[in-house]
Amino acid sequence: MERLRADAVVIGSGAGGGPAAASLAESGRRVLVLEAGPSLGTADFNGREGEMLARLFHNTAVEGTGQAIYAGACVGGSTVVNDALCWPTPPEVLAAWRDEHGLDGLRPDRWDPWVGQAWRDVHASPVTPGRVNKNAARLAEGADRLGWANEGMHRNVAGCSNQGLCNFGCPTGAKQSTLLTYVPRAQRAGAQVLAETRAERIVLEAGAVRAVEARRADGARVRVETPLACAAAGVLETPALLLRSGLGERNPNVGRGLQLHSSLYVAARFPEPVHGYYGPTMLWGITEFADVFGHGGPGFMLENTAVHPVATAMALPGFGSRHEAAMRALPYLARTVVLLRDRARGRIELDAAGRGRFHYALRAEDLARLREGVVAAARCYLAAGAEEVYLPLLEHAPLVREDQIDTVLPERLTPAGLAGLYAVHLFGGAAMGRTPERAVCDVRGAVFGATGLYVVDGSALPTNTGVNPQITILANALRITTGIGA
Repeated sequence: MERLRADAVVIGSGAGGGPAAASLAESGRRVLVLEAGPSLGTADFNGREGEMLARLFHNTAVEGTGQAIYAGACVGGSTVVNDALCWPTPPEVLAAWRDEHGLDGLRPDRWDPWVGQAWRDVHASPVTPGRVNKNAARLAEGADRLGWANEGMHRNVAGCSNQGLCNFGCPTGAKQSTLLTYVPRAQRAGAQVLAETRAERIVLEAGAVRAVEARRADGARVRVETPLACAAAGVLETPALLLRSGLGERNPNVGRGLQLHSSLYVAARFPEPVHGYYGPTMLWGITEFADVFGHGGPGFMLENTAVHPVATAMALPGFGSRHEAAMRALPYLARTVVLLRDRARGRIELDAAGRGRFHYALRAEDLARLREGVVAAARCYLAAGAEEVYLPLLEHAPLVREDQIDTVLPERLTPAGLAGLYAVHLFGGAAMGRTPERAVCDVRGAVFGATGLYVVDGSALPTNTGVNPQITILANALRITTGIGA
């Protein structure tokens, strides 16, 4: 077994691990970053959808429903493959974390500066009119005709070339992921990144961190002696890592409180070409139905999303000639995602091999709101002049008129009847809270009963946010690790 030493080990290099590594290294600590995925650079991102999906993503499925869950799996994590959207933490979410989870320290005057810091670090900026592609414009047009609130969103890019490859690693280096921002900062301050090295266990002695044990892709084992470990492997991995480390025996909340933004795609065919595979992959949102930022809606957003061939083919309903006909119309398709703020809660357990198993059942009210979101997306596209709308059902004919919606879409949706139910925004499993009776770590991210162990990724967030959480995770990681450094 290879033996190393570090002042701090950061497990993961995405939205939680990237800023954590930079913050700790810049405080003078000798930092080692363990990243299970490969180290790829801008020159490695060739835009080949199938190849990049295989190299850059980690996915699993929810037990019982088959709902797909995705996350980035490379140096830079999900920030390398996300849509570059940036939203500040909604004030309603912060208030709930204080009032319902006892995180009194997360007042706006203490939280907002970290959001501002993250905002600047990743160069978040508003979408300019010249960047609005036809895919986004169709969504905006329908919303305007229906009188719905909608807006261009902020994105963390600099010098975007409109190639539409955000989800496969930006080939020009325009997207300001942690791969190009925080990880290089950490390395300039002396941090070392071990890619393709998966953390297997955090070793605790007398209730304190003593080491992190990991395994390289070639099977070689590594033990890093350290008094400080920051878990930032994402919700797909951090709760499972804590369970493998025996933290579940100390705290029954480990792995509990999982929450998602369950999502569905709706596609529409227009009479003129849309070419939805070019331009920013996601840049326009309908906020009319949100329940954050002062909106009083049921709790979902509609956001345009790219029309990449593989991803579109996977989500379009139908089989055989019907599916082929829809795919032949690819240049004429626009797509949107229904992004639900789930109210369900789930849990993560270990299987016999020590991997995480996800148990998550959408509530009836969640499924009802998903249906409402699908209806809204269909109405929006029809209002914008779509000739056909494809609903996310396993088998149905396309809609051509609004009065067909209720005859085609079942009154009650079930996960088994949906095409492409998925989630990429994951929360909880090692959440912050006031006491160990209700949480895994405190407001500082410090794990109860484990001195020197912190959770700095989306696992620490007590609830979902209702908007894309990249900035919230970055800000929380900066807040926690700056506190450690101080």
